[in-house]
Amino acid sequence: MTGADNKIITKAAAETAFEDAATGGAGDDRRRDYRALRRKARRTVRLQRAAAVAFALLIVLAAPASGLSASDLVSVDGVVAQIGPDTTLAQVTGLRDLSIRPGSNHDVTGDVMVPGGGGPGFVLVNGAPFPLDGVIHAGATITGRHGSDRTEGLEREEEGISYAYEIQGNGPVVTQVREGKPGLEERFHGERSAAPIATFVLREAEPGLLQRTSAVPEGRRAVALTFDDGPSEYTVQILAVLEKKGVPATFFWIGKVAASYKSVTANARAAGHAVENHTWGHADLTKLSGEGLSAEIARGAAAIGGARLLRPPYGANNAVVTAEAARQGQRIAMWSVDTLDWKIRDAASITSRVKSAVKPGAVILMHDGGGDRSQTVAALPGIIDWLLESGYSLTTIQAIPTG
Repeated sequence: MTGADNKIITKAAAETAFEDAATGGAGDDRRRDYRALRRKARRTVRLQRAAAVAFALLIVLAAPASGLSASDLVSVDGVVAQIGPDTTLAQVTGLRDLSIRPGSNHDVTGDVMVPGGGGPGFVLVNGAPFPLDGVIHAGATITGRHGSDRTEGLEREEEGISYAYEIQGNGPVVTQVREGKPGLEERFHGERSAAPIATFVLREAEPGLLQRTSAVPEGRRAVALTFDDGPSEYTVQILAVLEKKGVPATFFWIGKVAASYKSVTANARAAGHAVENHTWGHADLTKLSGEGLSAEIARGAAAIGGARLLRPPYGANNAVVTAEAARQGQRIAMWSVDTLDWKIRDAASITSRVKSAVKPGAVILMHDGGGDRSQTVAALPGIIDWLLESGYSLTTIQAIPTG
């Protein structure tokens, strides 16, 4: 087209003109509404076409080789379908993705443990089981069903309830006056997940009674619990056990480590425990020069706020070390029962070493630092209970009778 009066008509312009004609030129809002209706109509046509194609495919696949001789209608998961004669359930289910997924395995709280681990999915014909090779007849209603979910079973177990102690009096020596009695509870949990469900108390625990005095009662046997190489993260756990059991202990701490645990040192002393010197850097004191020996002892004591006792690392001691410690106002404190908890990784074995070696006046060596001390934390409650029930009084090392 040429000439000043001729114009090129674009597709967009043609559509706008068509819409104006359909809406009477009512403006942009009417045109937008009209366009929305047209889009909806297109979607409806597309869906109808897709359904027709699927329906035709169903007919073709279900029909025998010689072609359809009859038109039978069935319902497959709510959708009407046409099948030919002698069509089996297997053929129908192969044509449609029926909802027949398997169920899941659940734990006792209802959470899924194994998706698809439950009962298998299945197909019903007219609400009843039907063989896959069975022939479907006109009017049949075919429905898919999800498999049933399965929930794990319950397990029951009994567990003792530890007893607490009531404490009377004051002083660094603790003696048991009345033995406590443990309680008993039953617990229910999932057999595979171990997820807890319920706990019931079968028998309440009865508290024991401890008495604190300033000296070892006449006729009683005293022992001291001592801990080396701390403080550490395990020290806090050990202090919690000692507080629960109501007994004191003596800690021999490394100065350069304790410098980072000042609050732990203060809390330990406030709870009635003794905090003593294990040198500044855990050196073998017998191999140091005179100046180095003096500094190791002095710096270690200063880091913990002063000390009356010195426990030489590795138990390495001689006359020179003893003399220097005395010059600084500290006496040597060794041990008589070595639990070997720094080497033994079993709480029962640590406890057994205490039971086999303890005597009146014993000083028991354990560790709250220098490595993994979880086995010491685990053994400590049983050791304390056994000592108290065996007639021992527990105290700090300073209160152990001598001579």
